[in-house]
Amino acid sequence: MAKAEAQVDGEGSGGDIQVIARIAALLDCLDPDSPYLDTQTTAKALGVGRSTAHRYLVSLEKRGLLRRRDATTYELGPVLSRLGTLALSRLGVLEAARPVMHELCREIRNTVVLSVWGGRAPVIARVVPDNSRITTISVEVGRSLPPDAAQSRIFAAYHKLGRGGRSATGGHLRAVDDQELVPVGGLLTASQVYAGGGFKTIAAPILTADGGIVATLAVIGLAVFMPEEDDRTVAEKLVSAVSRIGLN
Repeated sequence: MAKAEAQVDGEGSGGDIQVIARIAALLDCLDPDSPYLDTQTTAKALGVGRSTAHRYLVSLEKRGLLRRRDATTYELGPVLSRLGTLALSRLGVLEAARPVMHELCREIRNTVVLSVWGGRAPVIARVVPDNSRITTISVEVGRSLPPDAAQSRIFAAYHKLGRGGRSATGGHLRAVDDQELVPVGGLLTASQVYAGGGFKTIAAPILTADGGIVATLAVIGLAVFMPEEDDRTVAEKLVSAVSRIGLN
C-alpha cells in the first residue's frame, strides 16, 4: 500500500514528491546572472523533454509563480514576489532601519537602499528615494545585485569565502582585496561607479552584536551629486546611520 501511495504522489526514492523537487530545482536556476527561464534551460535542469518543460513553465505561469517576459522567456511571478517580500518583512532589520534611512536620505539628498542576503546574492529589500532633485534614480525592491556591486563586495568581505568564491551562506561572491575597501569607524565600506560614471553607490555593513553581517546600507546617487572628494564624508554618514540601527 505504501508503495502504491508513493507512486500516486510521485514520491522519489529520496522521499521528495517529484513535482515539488523539480520546481525547487527549476527555481534554483534563477540567479543575478540568469534571471530568466526558457524551455531549453528548463528541459536541461529537469532532465525532461522540451514539451514537458514547456508544460511546467505554462503551469507555473498560470499559478503566478512565473510571469511571461516575452514569447520564449519567463521571470519570477507575483506569487513568488509576494512571498519574497513577506519573508523579507520578517527580518527585524527592515523595521529598525526605516526611520534611520529616512533621516539619512534627507541629510545627504540621495537615495538610500538596504540589501539583505538572498541566498545567492544581495537583494534590495527597502528603498527610500530622494525626491529633492529634478532627476531621481529608480531602484527596484527585490532586485538581486551583481558580484561587482558595492553591496556585494561588502558581503564578500564579511562572509567567510571558501573554494571558488563560494560563501558560507551558499552564494557566489567574487573575492575582494583591501584596495577595494575603505575602513571607516571600525567598519569596511565600498564604493562603485556605474554606467560610464553616471551614478555611484557607497555601501556599509549592518552587523549583529557578534559581528555577523545581516544587511548592507547604501547611498545611490548621480555621480555629479556625489563627487569623489565627498566619498569619505558620505561613508562616515553611512557608518553613523548604521550605528543608529538597533538590532535585538
